[in-house]
Amino acid sequence: MTAVMLTTSCGVLGLGSSKKSNGVGLGAALLALYAGYKLAGKIDLSNLGNIVNLASIINILKGNALEGDNTELIEGMIEGAQNTISASNAEAIVGLLGQLSNIDLSKVSSTAKSLTNSATQEATQAAAATLTASPEVQSAMNTLTSIFKLMN
Repeated sequence: MTAVMLTTSCGVLGLGSSKKSNGVGLGAALLALYAGYKLAGKIDLSNLGNIVNLASIINILKGNALEGDNTELIEGMIEGAQNTISASNAEAIVGLLGQLSNIDLSKVSSTAKSLTNSATQEATQAAAATLTASPEVQSAMNTLTSIFKLMN
């Protein structure tokens, strides 16, 4: 869990610019969200870790991580997701991440930054209510659910 938070924190901060490190960050953030999804049956945005992981994905994608050849990105993504993403479904996941990168989710990144400073349960719950009501976030949740269906 510490490794996932460290990897995803680097994504939130915009650290690590190589295709492979971007892939590792994407994979780790997807794995963390997927684990929570499997437990709760949904992506619980009242969990600060989930907001941070979603923001990490968004920030990595904003850095044009999907442009050009994605071979190294996919290798990193498989590694970061600890093989819950396989080589056979990685291209489909990259395609779905492309859809995610087209959604304006800047509100999630700014919410994650402000919450990591306060990190109170009340602030997280209020932010979750705001984010959940957003059509962009709902679209992102649908895309992530499609990604999770491809993961092992």
